[in-house]
Amino acid sequence: MLKTGAAIFFSGTGNTKHIAKLFKKSFEKENINIDLIDIQKNDSINKEYDFLIVGSPIHAEMTPKILLDWINKNIKADSKKCIVYYTLADKNHRENRTYIAKALKNKGFDVVINTSIQMPNNYYHVIFKRETDEEMKQILATKENEVENIAKDFLKENRSDINYKKSTLGPKLVYDSFLIYAKKYAKRNFSIDKEKCINCKICQEQCPTKNIVMKDKEIEFFNKCIGCEKCIHRCPTDAILYKKKPFETYKIEDYI
Repeated sequence: MLKTGAAIFFSGTGNTKHIAKLFKKSFEKENINIDLIDIQKNDSINKEYDFLIVGSPIHAEMTPKILLDWINKNIKADSKKCIVYYTLADKNHRENRTYIAKALKNKGFDVVINTSIQMPNNYYHVIFKRETDEEMKQILATKENEVENIAKDFLKENRSDINYKKSTLGPKLVYDSFLIYAKKYAKRNFSIDKEKCINCKICQEQCPTKNIVMKDKEIEFFNKCIGCEKCIHRCPTDAILYKKKPFETYKIEDYI
């Protein structure tokens, strides 16, 4: 009988974290306690759990390396059942989206569910489009029921059809190229509006690669950006500029 689970996740703008919270809510209806484990705040897993839920955003059609590295380092080999989910703007789940599932299977885990969950687009410059506020609200309004159904499928062992033989080489090559481009992404594109900046240093503290230093409303970016955009979207006063212009940020709290 399942009593406890861990929802492990990396989240940039908050989409993946929001789904982890919904899993917690859904399983608690079944008297199953879920601990939320944000990999940026937890260097290890300190308890035993009956099952795992692992969530990831998709960056350039790939799981961020920072999460895969954490999984490989901190999740020990086991045979427990688990759920894997990916958050992104795409409505469809692709057959080769098995990055985390493969990593867990290699450690002996039984991946019951491997799925994708559509969320509002949070990467909308150049060729990408930002949804309207109403469209964002409509997408988010369906997530509680969707997650609850996934949880029920897991408990009933209604399994995903996971094609572990499907090659992930193509997405990995795309992602590796993206990482090379992303290293200087923030340095090239972001700057600070000193009139809006309150020197809270949230951007510095929440950057997953410690790519930012803030001092007296002066911001400096290094060459370790991974393009998660956590800094610009989580800034409480929208003080970070994109190409020296104000940027319309995505704050999930405004739509749920």
